[in-house]
Amino acid sequence: MKLYLHILIILNFLFLDVVFSQEETSKYYITDLRGNISLEMEINNLVSNIGPIYIRILDENENPVIVGTSWVINYSSKISFDSISPGKYAIQFFHDENENQKLDLNLIGIPKESYGSSNDVKPVLGPPKFEKMLFNLTENKKVIMVPVN
Repeated sequence: MKLYLHILIILNFLFLDVVFSQEETSKYYITDLRGNISLEMEINNLVSNIGPIYIRILDENENPVIVGTSWVINYSSKISFDSISPGKYAIQFFHDENENQKLDLNLIGIPKESYGSSNDVKPVLGPPKFEKMLFNLTENKKVIMVPVN
């Protein structure tokens, strides 16, 4: 049930209003004035180049503060977020390979598509613990992540 709730939360970020612009290097920048910190993310070792990566950044109270989408090129995806305030954050993402805008699950609720989180927290008998995903963001930072499956 807890896994199902986490997946529903991940899907909810799709409906938030976000402004995107694309650079030649497939980086996206989201500019909604909040602070003066930039976070650059790179997600590697993806299993295919088909479909987008859906990403959301949550504050320490599990509230989504930033959401984004990035395309996969050469089994990797890059996205940058700017104007972030200092604080504790967690990152969650999934690779929507069939482009249906949701994380697909098997009959017992295990994700069929690649997903991951900050600090490369692995699930153990359920979704990753949110507290383990949290990291301090006090200056510009680059994060490199790999999917769980």
